[in-house]
Amino acid sequence: MRATFTAILLISLPFFSSANAQDRSGDWEWAISAVYQDSKDLSGAGGSSLNIDEGIGIGFNLSYYFNHKLSLGFDFDYLEPDYRAVLVDATNPLNTSVIDHEFSQLNGRFKFTFNFIDAPFTPFLEAGAGWTYIDSNVADGPPITNCWWHPYWGNICDSYYSTYTQTSFTYGVGVGLRYDIAGGSFIKASVNSWELDNVGSTEDAFLAGARIEFGWGF
Repeated sequence: MRATFTAILLISLPFFSSANAQDRSGDWEWAISAVYQDSKDLSGAGGSSLNIDEGIGIGFNLSYYFNHKLSLGFDFDYLEPDYRAVLVDATNPLNTSVIDHEFSQLNGRFKFTFNFIDAPFTPFLEAGAGWTYIDSNVADGPPITNCWWHPYWGNICDSYYSTYTQTSFTYGVGVGLRYDIAGGSFIKASVNSWELDNVGSTEDAFLAGARIEFGWGF
């Protein structure tokens, strides 16, 4: 038993001794991410409801390290989850509309990340805040038509629709694992939860999710 423990310790020494080499002070990192967002059911006033399906998107991150453990970064994510909205008329509850559609979601968030161990493999904790922009892709009125003169095609007119949109302040935390790969690249996996303010529901809009990042330092 003692021999086995000694062997494991000797094998592990190079891993932990490399901790001193993980000085990221003053370094910049950027990463691309696969983003997963869990489904969510929200209730509103008068019996209205919103059911958001799980969604997968893409993200980008840019971070700066103040020291070997603490960094400040900015995340930008894009998703297109499906949703089902039940809209109950406040004056006539029998007049109910149901929308099955797909919305566009943009997340922009600043976050602090703290790595617990000065080693190639480390758990980390992150916390941040930012904004989430949601476009329902549902028209909020009649089409708007604009016309202009083209020197070759002549008079051209085109129509577009304005849609219902909302921007919410968001904040949250996450926890994950990071592994540094030779050559200055790294891979991270994390789970997180973000709360959206002012979404018009009668309950807190916590959106849980996960992300896998692959990035490079420079």
